[in-house]
Amino acid sequence: MATTAGTDIDPAGALDRSGTGPTPASSSPARLTEGLYRVVWRWHFYAGLLVTPVLLIVTITGAAYIFRGEIEDAIHSRLRFVAPGGSRVGLSVLLDQAMSVRQGKIPAGLELSADSRRSVAFRFAGASPQDQAMVYLNPYNGDILGTVEKDTPGDVFQTILLIHRSLFLGTPGRILNELTSCWTILLMVTGFYLWWPRKSETVKGVWWPRWKGKLYVLLRDLHTVFGLYLLAPMFVIVFTGLFYTIVWSWGFHQVTRDRSRKPEPPSIGPTREASNAPVVVPRDFDRLVAVAHDRYPDRNLSFTFAAEGKPVSVMANNDWNNSHGEYVMARFQLDPETAEISGHRTLAQDEHYWWHGWVYPLHVGSLYGPLTKSIWMLACLVLCALPVTGLWMWWDRRPKGRAGFPRNPETPLPRGWIALITALAVLLPVAGASIVLILAGEWAYRAGRSRLARPAG
Repeated sequence: MATTAGTDIDPAGALDRSGTGPTPASSSPARLTEGLYRVVWRWHFYAGLLVTPVLLIVTITGAAYIFRGEIEDAIHSRLRFVAPGGSRVGLSVLLDQAMSVRQGKIPAGLELSADSRRSVAFRFAGASPQDQAMVYLNPYNGDILGTVEKDTPGDVFQTILLIHRSLFLGTPGRILNELTSCWTILLMVTGFYLWWPRKSETVKGVWWPRWKGKLYVLLRDLHTVFGLYLLAPMFVIVFTGLFYTIVWSWGFHQVTRDRSRKPEPPSIGPTREASNAPVVVPRDFDRLVAVAHDRYPDRNLSFTFAAEGKPVSVMANNDWNNSHGEYVMARFQLDPETAEISGHRTLAQDEHYWWHGWVYPLHVGSLYGPLTKSIWMLACLVLCALPVTGLWMWWDRRPKGRAGFPRNPETPLPRGWIALITALAVLLPVAGASIVLILAGEWAYRAGRSRLARPAG
């Protein structure tokens, strides 16, 4: 959220909100302030250069994903919504209908919504994408509403999510994503310092943009003012994203886990249907559904069938993409013969993902529904625009024929700022490692220049 300048442009000019140029420092405290400003501004500039490419990809895909539930419901409204009637058709009848659509294949699971306006969906799995499909039926009259297969464009959001998480690069992409998130937090911290008004009476350019004037002044004001007003949701989005990274998330788990606990069963996270044995639907699966519904009458229920004699896995949750407030989930198993519940575990009890119930709604902005989602969407778009406007300002103000990168300030960094940077480097280890590499490279560059400048003999 700061102005950028070139080698021959004093970055302290940003202290002057008139847009006419820098205010000369006449006293030692003023020079110290100017020197600190130059240091912070320099790190802000280079942080912007570092994060821009990946940040653009992550914020655009994140913005597209926020309204996934609403968009998919609108696209598939004919399949997902029905007119509530009186009595519902038995699930066995719906099962036969779904199997007739898929040439007699056995479904891998069943999706039941707590919303009476929603359809029932049978989930079919298979080795090829063509075998993976969702068959939707009207639970009030048994009509087949339609099928969505995995290899159709309707699965575009899974591709968006994959890009958002790993940039299509696997583990290296996730680490690069984490590096960008860490540096974006540093960008926000330094940007807030650079925005901080030095004159209490200043309003234009601080609290409100100057719409008239030079393009550079307008860009600077839009950059700082909108960056300020959306700083809180932008920070929440970026910080909560760290919970889904590799290094930071592992460190958080190591710090917060309860070491007195006994070893737990596998995590409550998503499970894959990976069994070579043929899947069967329990003979009395209507009774199994009734038992699960009695346990969680206000939750969506997802059933995963297994081989003969094996328990049916059940997930009970609120709508993860349309819910308001906390995301809740529980997993348990049902004996196919006795319908007894075993292995019950809630999300809050999971050692690895206990935080997911609140972190996810904070990350996607589903706290209060469409209102907060809209604010989060705007925050993503502004977060995407900030590095663009920053680079635009740098390009506009750079000296002709020069790169216009900021000079290394002569004023030493105060100990308080050194402590702050060190603390951030510890709290954000991937960023800390990159800072060490940057400082080492800078030291090697200076050492090389000094050797070349040293007279021979």
